[in-house]
Amino acid sequence: MSPVNIDEFHYVTSEVLCLLYSVFPVRHLLLVEDLIGPIQWDMTGLPDRKSQACFETLIWLSAHDLLTFRSIEPRNIGIEGAVLTQKAFVLLTGSVTWDSGEPLSRVDAMQEARQQLAYGDLGAIINDLLRANCQWGAPTAATPLSRTTAFAVVSEGD
Repeated sequence: MSPVNIDEFHYVTSEVLCLLYSVFPVRHLLLVEDLIGPIQWDMTGLPDRKSQACFETLIWLSAHDLLTFRSIEPRNIGIEGAVLTQKAFVLLTGSVTWDSGEPLSRVDAMQEARQQLAYGDLGAIINDLLRANCQWGAPTAATPLSRTTAFAVVSEGD
């Protein structure tokens, strides 16, 4: 099982990539609160850890050439003018094969995993995409991914 911060990174990454793919090639305003819910501000005016991690994921995706943007919104609440890079578009339309032999594009596999709340699958797909994005690694043959079981959604108050 992955640490919570890695699971959240996978979730935000999939939300961003699927959203930008659905509006490609139009630039889009990505706001933290649209991706993960309202930002909780502390008494000093800083965002909560989850909101800051979401914003930093947007910056990280840009630094690793998966998206570009025009500007950062004030107080780091999002980025304006975000669009997929050519590399991200090619990676998203690239094929992933499950161990059952079922081939899908990465973006279709991500959308399916999101709909089924299969967060283990989502992590496997994002990790596969990031491995394919690595320029320093030697090319390797794609291996089939294993599906995991979906988790039930439980609210924090339960």
